[in-house]
Amino acid sequence: MITQRLNNLWKLTEFPPFVRLIIHVGLFLLMEGEKSSFKIVEELILKYIDEKPTKITLKLDTGRKESEIEIRSEKTKRSFKYPKEISFTSFAEGVLSAYRKVYGRLEVTGAGFREEIYKNDKVSLDLYPTGSVGIFEIFVEYE
Repeated sequence: MITQRLNNLWKLTEFPPFVRLIIHVGLFLLMEGEKSSFKIVEELILKYIDEKPTKITLKLDTGRKESEIEIRSEKTKRSFKYPKEISFTSFAEGVLSAYRKVYGRLEVTGAGFREEIYKNDKVSLDLYPTGSVGIFEIFVEYE
């Protein structure tokens, strides 16, 4: 969309080549720096999945439009803040995608009012969102 608007602007106004180069470099850096929330979560979980997290939590601060992801294992507790809101869907899909890449296919084995359980013979993930307080917890057990 940005590129389309820029192309339309170029049709209306002739920029010198140096200015075009600066605009192209700026757009490239902007697009490279913008990762989807899903990818941010997936890459973060993949980085720490070998520590076998037992609880992964998303905390939203809607007033500040920030997110915090906490990864707990038996030995460590790590916390990461992001300057944008990560949706519950992006968080859940990012975590599930990371676990699928490492542990294989996950089946939905249970669902309650708020929770869903995904598991296979190696791992079980219990997804428990609490939207009213802006917290999404995922409890992980390893077989």
